[in-house]
Amino acid sequence: RLGRSCSRALRAALPCLAAMLAVAAFATDSLGQTTPRTPADAGGDASEPPARGETVLERARPGYDPIGVRAGGFFIYPEVTVSELFRSNIFYTPSNEEEDFITVISPSLRAQSNWNVHSLTFYAEADYGLYAINGDENYFDFRSGVDGRLDIRHDLNLSGGLSAARRHEPRSSPDQTGAAEPVTYMVYSGNAALNKSFNRLSTRIGGEVDVYRYNNVPATGGGTFRSKDRDRTVSEGSLRLGYELSPRIEPFLRASVNDRSYRQHRDDAGQVRDSWGWETVAGAAFDLGGVTFGEVYVGYLSQNYQGSGFNDISGVSFGGEILWNPTRLTTVTLGAERSGEETTLAGASGAQRRAPDLRVEHALRRTTILSADA
Repeated sequence: RLGRSCSRALRAALPCLAAMLAVAAFATDSLGQTTPRTPADAGGDASEPPARGETVLERARPGYDPIGVRAGGFFIYPEVTVSELFRSNIFYTPSNEEEDFITVISPSLRAQSNWNVHSLTFYAEADYGLYAINGDENYFDFRSGVDGRLDIRHDLNLSGGLSAARRHEPRSSPDQTGAAEPVTYMVYSGNAALNKSFNRLSTRIGGEVDVYRYNNVPATGGGTFRSKDRDRTVSEGSLRLGYELSPRIEPFLRASVNDRSYRQHRDDAGQVRDSWGWETVAGAAFDLGGVTFGEVYVGYLSQNYQGSGFNDISGVSFGGEILWNPTRLTTVTLGAERSGEETTLAGASGAQRRAPDLRVEHALRRTTILSADA
């Protein structure tokens, strides 16, 4: 019941968020503007270390960083990225592994405000994945939306965003079993948050609504692989409290509640999959001299299912990311997360996701950066 009340409150807040973004947009002519950094003043050369809390990939590169195209109170940034990937087991199978090369073409367009107060960003981006051998695995994803921030006072602001995205589900998902091609879906999202500081105490009250709409795809061996019974609305509200012990260490507490309501009361197998849940975590954000920095947390989560015969999911949750700059040209990032995920597999109430991640970035030259992921 608490989750559903949160869902209704978040839906009611979306018109207010849209109005806030519209007001910020019309305020362009009356707000002061600042000139963005140009390549000449964007920072030092490639031999300089990254700034505090900055990775090798994020570091400014004078002479190469784009300055954008001015359009009134906005700067427009067009971009196209081409990536070449190799995967040794594209279907994530325990045997009969199949490898392939994937070329990913990613165009994007971003319009970012250039105001002294408030901010507004419009964006559109896409990923077109082309498999060298397995053409049925090709995908086209896109995302567009708007993010904004309304500065009410120096210690109080309201932020939020609206977006729509078309995505494909990775083959690592347990819900892909039996699909001849990746399952695609649309997700419509809205979020809003109120941020307030009381001297060293920071507070954030936020909410988010995600609406998922899945598409049916061909099934392995013929026929249709149905996914429409996975259509759902996920609502979440959260509260975060942080206290700055020093400029480099901020312990925090975070609590959240969620409601997951399916469009079909019963899925294709006749099961009721609606649920509600909560999570509480304690953690800390830290900066150890700019060389090592990040955020870690640990807590407890619980997801309670309405359907008879489904076991609730509960247990320890954790996550975070630690970044280390062992040299001025290298960044090592270690991340981990444990969370509860939805599934419509027969007999399963949900899935537990454990995701460790390791990334290394190294700058050979100012224009050449190598990266490796595991």
